[in-house]
Amino acid sequence: MPQTADYLVSGGTVITVDEERRIIRDGAVAVRGDRIAAVGKAEELNREFTAGRTIDAKGMLIMPGFVNSHMHFYHTMHRGLAPENLGGMLWSDYVHRYIATVLTPEDEIYGALTILLETLKAGTTTFLEAGSYNPAAVIEGISRIGMRGLMGRRSFDQEFLGHGMLLEDTDTCLKENLAFLEKYRDGYNGGLIKACVDVVGLGRCSDRLYIDSKKMADDYGTTLNLHLAAMFEEVTATRMLSGHRPVEHMYHLDVLGPNTVLVHMVHVNEREIDMLAETDAQVIHCPSTALKISYGNAAFGRFPEMLAKGVNVGIGSDASDCSNYADMIRVIYLAGVLPKDYRYDPDAGSAETAIEMATINGARAIGMDHEIGSLETGKKADVIVITMKRPEWYPLYSEVQNLVYSASGDSVETVFIDGKIVMEDREVKTVNEEEILERCQECAVGILKRSGVEVPGKWPIL
Repeated sequence: MPQTADYLVSGGTVITVDEERRIIRDGAVAVRGDRIAAVGKAEELNREFTAGRTIDAKGMLIMPGFVNSHMHFYHTMHRGLAPENLGGMLWSDYVHRYIATVLTPEDEIYGALTILLETLKAGTTTFLEAGSYNPAAVIEGISRIGMRGLMGRRSFDQEFLGHGMLLEDTDTCLKENLAFLEKYRDGYNGGLIKACVDVVGLGRCSDRLYIDSKKMADDYGTTLNLHLAAMFEEVTATRMLSGHRPVEHMYHLDVLGPNTVLVHMVHVNEREIDMLAETDAQVIHCPSTALKISYGNAAFGRFPEMLAKGVNVGIGSDASDCSNYADMIRVIYLAGVLPKDYRYDPDAGSAETAIEMATINGARAIGMDHEIGSLETGKKADVIVITMKRPEWYPLYSEVQNLVYSASGDSVETVFIDGKIVMEDREVKTVNEEEILERCQECAVGILKRSGVEVPGKWPIL
């Protein structure tokens, strides 16, 4: 007798990202409940399963949902307000001095929903967010979109190069982070969105905050998420304060480990790469931000060397005021091509590696590779369907190369998360997109008025 399935996505090319990295043309994925029931040839699965609904995926790509391993929610409300000629610390000082300080919980919620809509419509099913100033309001406010993710409370207790806006004392950071973990330790919205420990990093945290935050993450079985080694100034300042480079400092504090996620990581030397490999720490590369605000990735980035030494590297879109977009396919493109140029070696990056960074590597970075990141029987049914019936996909010889080097997130048509259709034919089913964008713009009017900043640019706005 045939088995039953809720959905059978059939007839497309399946990029599994499983252990064998199989690509199955004329393939299919069966979904039952919140799990993948089977992956294989369409002919076989059509024979083995009776589905409540069969989705014709001919001319489509079927693959795991992307893991956007670094996002900011509240920064969405800064989009277009940061002068583009600042870069690095000056950019961060500007947006936090003039804009972040005037945001309300409603601003954060609608900024979050806006960027989640953007990244969802480009195929992201799971996110790791870098910290909210109003985390309880935000985790509950965003849950209706139906995405999977981790988020926490933004925390830092140390002024760095004059950046002291929204600074808190160490005890407050730890107490509030603990309260958030306690309240949401089992997650929210059926466990889809879970709490993690977020500290800013970037020289803005005391040793005690790093050490106690790592212990907190260990005790609660979650992720410690922080920015590190992004800018040259950070390396100099950390050496002056501690005698060590940023990764070395974390190593000597015993903060590195499999549940430690380090974001940016541009200014890392060979010795530090060995420390990352030894401790199985997780690295997240944000190439679009590194390019836009001049982190020096071409001169100093060592992501190919990290991968070669077995360090797990995921990728993220970062924020809407420093990357300015959350289309993961565009981020995948940069992850694939940039090493070719800055190493003067066309073999330094590859389409396959870039896809891994956006799927199974991202899942591993947040400790969920046993559940998501690949299409395998028994894993969570986080599946995206991408149309290849577009000019940029033709001629179609290699689905992998066309995805990475030719496509954009506009090609994503259908998204399953936890076995439910969250987007179909590019229509998000869980929320009212128009309402969210209208509310986001209403919030923006208030932010512009309260902040007193002027919209930057070289051309007059009449």
